[in-house]
Amino acid sequence: MNEAVVLAGIMAPIIGMVIELIKRTKIDNQWMPHLSVLAGIIVGLVFALATGAGLFLYGLAGMISGAAASGLYDLIANTKGGK
Repeated sequence: MNEAVVLAGIMAPIIGMVIELIKRTKIDNQWMPHLSVLAGIIVGLVFALATGAGLFLYGLAGMISGAAASGLYDLIANTKGGK
């Protein structure tokens, strides 16, 4: 689990850049937190395939970094209809 947290710290800036690119499109902002988590999982799986590491661990790290990049609070607030 500690490895997932370290990987999430490494991947978070990459996910942040991907999300900034997505924000410049006409996608509704309410979907950004969900897209951030999804992009994190995808980037994590790409990292896993590139390094030959475990898919679950890297997918988990990607999910954590995607949530961190968007802000976990935004994800919860948008899901519950807040803001």
